[in-house]
Amino acid sequence: MSRQLHFCGSLPPELTTTDAEISRWFLDHAEQRPVTAVPARQDPRWVIDYLLGLAEHSEVIEVTAPGEYADYDDMRGYRVRKGAVLKPEHVSHGDVEETVAKIDAFKALGLGDQRLLLPVPSPVDLSLFSFVGPSFQKAIPAISEVRMALKHMPVYTDAIVDYVTRVTEARGDDVLWHIEFPSALVGMWKARISPGGPALASSMHSKYIAKMLARFPKQAKTILHLCYGNYNNTEVFVPKDLSWSVSYLNKLGRELTRKQVALPPVHIPVAFGAHAPSQDEAFYAPLKKLSPSWTKLIAGVVAESDAPASVAALRLFEAASRRTSFGVACACGLGRHTVEAAERAAKAMIAVAEAEPQK
Repeated sequence: MSRQLHFCGSLPPELTTTDAEISRWFLDHAEQRPVTAVPARQDPRWVIDYLLGLAEHSEVIEVTAPGEYADYDDMRGYRVRKGAVLKPEHVSHGDVEETVAKIDAFKALGLGDQRLLLPVPSPVDLSLFSFVGPSFQKAIPAISEVRMALKHMPVYTDAIVDYVTRVTEARGDDVLWHIEFPSALVGMWKARISPGGPALASSMHSKYIAKMLARFPKQAKTILHLCYGNYNNTEVFVPKDLSWSVSYLNKLGRELTRKQVALPPVHIPVAFGAHAPSQDEAFYAPLKKLSPSWTKLIAGVVAESDAPASVAALRLFEAASRRTSFGVACACGLGRHTVEAAERAAKAMIAVAEAEPQK
């Protein structure tokens, strides 16, 4: 099986020009190797701009704590005004007509059967970031803020499902939905201070994500993206191994199977933030317990600074998982790299993708 290149996200600002030029940059630097999909223009700050934009709905949403999202300690707080009703249109992250136009422009490039990669944040992440911002960095976020996020999470879910459904009905054959939810692993880390906390957090989160995916149209093609947070190229926490990723995915896999949803490809982070991939066999050992139902793993082992180490990490990843990876990827996007580093990252991805399969 030929491993695919998974370019997940953005490019350096100097290269963020037009959608067409960005798509061609990715394909040119893939050097005719297979790719999962082709990204278009994506601002690394798009989630920040989304959160700041919530304040525009001042008739429904009010600011409870100032914050401009300069870092994890500068998170803004929101709440729904007393007597107001939060609706999906207040929290939607995408415009259907604009997205369809973007897809049509992408198809006009004449790239054959290539799909356009479109990001979809999870409702868990968006709701938590909206209402739990001020206490995000605390060991235990404010219970009142968490309760508010849980209360309004269904509204965020309805907004995302409606957006994905309408775009899929219009242009579904041309799209790969990139489902991003750092809250899965970050939530387990936050919950570690309580006995059984990570297990409880992963159970609740996986059930919620499975319910959302089950509501997507059957023809919607998706890919899942786990990470440890990467704002300003800084992770929320440093994992000791892949045990939490495995625990979460095993639970999510069971939930999806119960709902008769096919398990999509999933990106498992190894290189992250500014960290090169681990060379410690013990880091990968938990993959031995990953359910064989997850047949399409994207090994997030690529570090642009060290292709040989990335190849070595892939071997450890595949030996532990007992399967050849479906694809390979760098840490979250290339937008935090220099142009030269982004080019090196693409070269490193090719070198890793073409490494001999683990015997």
